[in-house]
Amino acid sequence: MTESTEEMGTRVMYLILRKDLQTYLKWPIGALCTQVAHAATACLWTYKDDPEVVKYMEDMDHMHKITLQVEDEDMLKAVAGKLDAANVQHKVWIEDDMPVCIAIKPQPRSPLKEVLGHLKLYK
Repeated sequence: MTESTEEMGTRVMYLILRKDLQTYLKWPIGALCTQVAHAATACLWTYKDDPEVVKYMEDMDHMHKITLQVEDEDMLKAVAGKLDAANVQHKVWIEDDMPVCIAIKPQPRSPLKEVLGHLKLYK
């Protein structure tokens, strides 16, 4: 299998989390993990009948997720807008009346590079 074929075939769920929740608002790591879990669960449930989600969940022991970071709420909203414009299905998780995380419906990663390629892994 070539790298490009492998990339197209591997379904991935991208999660995008606000870094300022940790650095500025001082949320504990457990709360951050919980927000990502909420977003992922809500997204999977929202799109549970979608063929890509069904295929992703059929291989549950090999699920692939990538968590990316944005600096703040404005950047998260900007990414959500780009996802909307590109017709990429996703779920924005709201906690305490503010958007904190985006979960993107599992799908092959290649089509998402244009929208997400500028984002860094969450550290």
